[in-house]
Amino acid sequence: MVTTRSLPLFPLGMVLYPGVAMPLHLFEPRYRQLLTDVQAGDRRFGIICAMPGVEERELPAGRMGCVAEVTEAETLEDGRSNILVVGRERFALDHFVDDPAPYHVALVNVVDDEPVGSPVAMAVASDEVIANFRKVVRAVLTLNDDDSEPPTLPEDGSQIAYSVAAMIDVDLAERQAILEERSAIARLQRIDTLLRTALPDLELKAAMHKAREQS
Repeated sequence: MVTTRSLPLFPLGMVLYPGVAMPLHLFEPRYRQLLTDVQAGDRRFGIICAMPGVEERELPAGRMGCVAEVTEAETLEDGRSNILVVGRERFALDHFVDDPAPYHVALVNVVDDEPVGSPVAMAVASDEVIANFRKVVRAVLTLNDDDSEPPTLPEDGSQIAYSVAAMIDVDLAERQAILEERSAIARLQRIDTLLRTALPDLELKAAMHKAREQS
């Protein structure tokens, strides 16, 4: 059954993922009002990735975004605000609606993942992403002369790809594609491909850096 709801929308040049925290700086009057309104309600609004050359209200039906829940908010003296949001469920845009609010409001449909066909395949895909992510992090830390521990990833395999995608350098189109992928296994495989592509060059640079430091 499709769950449809009305949601304030904030088009941005970025992608928010479920379970991932994101800081935002609100300065436009319309989004200051959005913050006031959602704080008086359920503290939730939608973040949807804008498309180059497409007007905000012309974003196509089916464009996927993520519900953002405000977890922290600091309002400055001049009315601007710094907030922290956490991604919740994904949604697909149905259509914008006319509303007296100065910000966009739309009807959206909640989007769930497809059922996982094979728990074993899910576990294998998760383990491979975790292993390759740790290799990438170790190489980056070596290049930065940083002895910190790698970030902890979620135990839930369906969330791992989102967490990794939020921490690595990925172009905006690929970030959106990861958000829109409804197969948790396929999402992990996309991330694993990105990690494997970046890994040889990073490990080579890290090894050369370490050799220079030791010489």
